[in-house]
Amino acid sequence: MTRSRELVFAGIAAVLLVLYLGIGLRVGPAFIPPSSPTPTPSKPVSLVPLPTGPNVNVSGTIAFALRGDVYVLSGKGYVPLTSDGRSHQPSISTDGRTVLFARIEEIDGKRSVDGQIVPAHLRFSNVVSRGSDGGSETVLVNGLVKSADGFHLVTWFDSPTVSPDGSRVAVVADDGEGYSDLVLYDAKTGKPSLVLSKGSNLADPAWSPDGKMVAVTSYTLGTPRLLLVPADGRASIPLTTAEGEPYRASYSPDGAWLVYTLRHDNRNDIHAMEVSGTSRKDIALTNDGKSWNGVFSPDGRQMAFLRERDGVIDLYSMDLADALTGGSPKSAIKLTRGEGIDGASRPAWGA
Repeated sequence: MTRSRELVFAGIAAVLLVLYLGIGLRVGPAFIPPSSPTPTPSKPVSLVPLPTGPNVNVSGTIAFALRGDVYVLSGKGYVPLTSDGRSHQPSISTDGRTVLFARIEEIDGKRSVDGQIVPAHLRFSNVVSRGSDGGSETVLVNGLVKSADGFHLVTWFDSPTVSPDGSRVAVVADDGEGYSDLVLYDAKTGKPSLVLSKGSNLADPAWSPDGKMVAVTSYTLGTPRLLLVPADGRASIPLTTAEGEPYRASYSPDGAWLVYTLRHDNRNDIHAMEVSGTSRKDIALTNDGKSWNGVFSPDGRQMAFLRERDGVIDLYSMDLADALTGGSPKSAIKLTRGEGIDGASRPAWGA
């Protein structure tokens, strides 16, 4: 009796083994990565030519961030401006000659904790200026200051944006107190000239063409909203947009429109809102749900933006045609080659 039972159990085990092997062959590939995964494109270290075609027409200079470095794109292609892997959030002067960006730095310092002086690893960022054609760079605003008592005071600077006349730089500054305020700095000396907010949580500054306003994203009330902050220190002006969460607005060259990203139903699309006069016309420029961070070209005829396809973010351009007057924009052209654009950094477009 025992022998028969053992034979039955052995037969059942053999059948189950065959079934498990069959299931494993079908299901296993879904959980086991392929032996030769698709490689990430190498990070460009020299000129990458633009794609060819009748619709590829990029005038001026575009600065963008790619895997921790700033790149500059012109008519021939794009090249790296930095190679440290710690630079992001570039902006560019109106004439296209100067690029400003934030660079992350680290230092072993000391801080006071519960009345005791202890070692501390400090992170901060500097505002850096460099010619778009390369050359030497200048630290315009230093995020590390050593106080008289020997302690290191650090500030996290983000999104430095130069004014249209090149005299001022709008920067978001976080000194560790839980706020991200908007501060204006002298573009030549790096000295602060005016604090435009105190105790706020602002991001993404963008100047109006006349230098009188700075458009920002405000997170002070929790959900994002767009504000226009007068550059002379007067009270900010809230903007009403299409339903959703708006962020990262930037002006058209004539100051009549703001292009911004609208997050809706976990999707991102680019809208343009008329801000001149009393009209507040709002137009969707994309509807794919995977486009964001749009900026106008210097002539207002095109838009550069980021778009994600199959998990890869690239820089695109789009001919707006008559999209702002009732028509439709033309198809978008991919300018980069899948190297992995930094999705949190907005591109900038100068002459």
